[in-house]
Amino acid sequence: MILRRITLERYGCFGSAEFEFRRGMNLINGGNESGKSLLLAALPAALLGVEHGSRLRSWGDTLNCRVTVLFEGGEAGVRLARDLESNLVRLEESGTDGSWRECFAGKVPPAAETPERADYLGHLERLFSVRGEPLLRALIDAAHADAVLTDDGRLAKGLVAADSSADLSAPTPVIEVVDPELRQKEIATLEEELAVDRDEYLKGKEYLAWIRKRWEHEGKKSSKAAKTSDSKSAARHEASLERKRDELLAKLNEQGLPTRLPADLPAMFNTAEGLRQELAALQLELTPLLRRKPTIVMPGFVWPLLTTLLGVAAPGAAFWQKLPWWLPLSVGCGVVLLVVWGFFIVRLNRARTERDLLDQQIQAVEIKRADALSRQNELAEQFETYGLPSAPVEMVKLQQLCRRNEDLLNRYYDICDQLGEGAAAPAAGKEGGRDKHLQPEELPEAEARLAELGESLRRREARLAALRDGSADVPAADRATPRSQPAWTEKQWLQAIGQHLERLTAGRHREVRLEEGQLRLEAAPGRWAAPGSCSRGINEALALAVRLACAQMLGGALPLLIDNLPVHLDAKRQQAALHDLERFAADHQLLLTGCDEELAKRGIRERWQVIKLKMSVPEKSVAKEEESDAGQLHLL
Repeated sequence: MILRRITLERYGCFGSAEFEFRRGMNLINGGNESGKSLLLAALPAALLGVEHGSRLRSWGDTLNCRVTVLFEGGEAGVRLARDLESNLVRLEESGTDGSWRECFAGKVPPAAETPERADYLGHLERLFSVRGEPLLRALIDAAHADAVLTDDGRLAKGLVAADSSADLSAPTPVIEVVDPELRQKEIATLEEELAVDRDEYLKGKEYLAWIRKRWEHEGKKSSKAAKTSDSKSAARHEASLERKRDELLAKLNEQGLPTRLPADLPAMFNTAEGLRQELAALQLELTPLLRRKPTIVMPGFVWPLLTTLLGVAAPGAAFWQKLPWWLPLSVGCGVVLLVVWGFFIVRLNRARTERDLLDQQIQAVEIKRADALSRQNELAEQFETYGLPSAPVEMVKLQQLCRRNEDLLNRYYDICDQLGEGAAAPAAGKEGGRDKHLQPEELPEAEARLAELGESLRRREARLAALRDGSADVPAADRATPRSQPAWTEKQWLQAIGQHLERLTAGRHREVRLEEGQLRLEAAPGRWAAPGSCSRGINEALALAVRLACAQMLGGALPLLIDNLPVHLDAKRQQAALHDLERFAADHQLLLTGCDEELAKRGIRERWQVIKLKMSVPEKSVAKEEESDAGQLHLL
């Protein structure tokens, strides 16, 4: 099954949020304290619980925090909701009709040996085909390294069976009964899987044939063997085609564009053009409003105040001089002042109303403009991930370059077809001068994987034929699993760990063996070393290799969670680790966190599911920090 959705309620810095995931590589990217590890911790907290769950409650909330996870696999689904403080759990599964059925509801505290917890873990084993809590933690608990290996290099208790010949992945056996509904469901599932895998098998077969022919052609080009006289004309023709191909490659390099443009580039150009037109229209709408704002003049208080002073002074002087007409003069001045202030107040209210209305119009246009600029910045980031210019002026030039580039590419691919190199031209697989196609030393491993896929296809086709003619049974409804996995022995599991460790350590360590529950590495031929005597980087690589082997052993029953790449590995080995994770994610679901912006751009280019997290607390600017420090130094 794959993790489809995590819903958080009053959980940490997220508050209430929802995150979608998909099959393959899922990258959670963000800066420090953005919640990457907290998001990964939500899955083990939901499945197995967490001690003192109230510490995960969002600040200021009084209600309990809650996590809901949704898994999907074929036509089946699993939905689990847990209150992290009261540990109330509700577990539901969906059938073929899409309706949800509750299979467990109760209180399951973490690390408590109760009948309810044993019943709950039994349901998890049945639904996910994962035997035992240690194996479950090895997959989903990315925060605790001791869930896989202890400090002295021992495997976590209960991670593997004591018997070296025991099956490590086989679930508890059940009675096989005939169920027509499940038979049809398995037939439909197998037909769907075979349709996809057959297509992948044919594509892989064609690709290997092409890459093998390519390297043979490169070898022939580099050899200095003399050609016979009867092949001189063909050689001259081939040399002419190669010269034309190199000239076209030089022109493509002068264009400054990749030889294979992204498929969504035309849509990106259309979006950029629409944003430019939208910004131009908003600017035309904003300019007259801004010009009109200075023309709105608020009435001054000078002349009403002078009139008031004169209207008060004249009756006062008449009263001081004991003039008989001071009273009529006071009444007349009072009437004049009322008229003057009434006229002033009307003008002031009218000007304020007009100014407020204009400010509202300007604010509405500014909001639209800010939204358009935000979308333009997002589009610019998308252009930058492809290595293309993101300035609006450069985009217009880029459209013209793309038309010329497309014509050059068509001519280039035609020449490659004549040379027998196929449509997938050699330069199309290069980026930054590095060939991304398989190297000659990688061909045997790729052929072995293709052969394994072919053997898997044959087994499933035989199973499908047996199901159709009624000679094969299916498991009972309450113990059904969407896809059966072959049983693994301890020897096979250790071999898988060794293969992953070899890739992670760049060939430094190749063999692993298990002695009394402790893993040992082959430091030299015939000499075995305990992990405790190795470096931190080797120990981190070993723990990652164990987790990868466990996930591979279970065949994608649950996603594998990895909180950042091993930090004690050098740059070369980190790239090897990332390459190994990409290969693993081709057949499984992987959740990886990282704060590297270049990794996020690579994820966008490789079509990963990239989830970007932002800091919830605004950071203090450097200028303000320097100003504060300068003030403190001044006081000192």
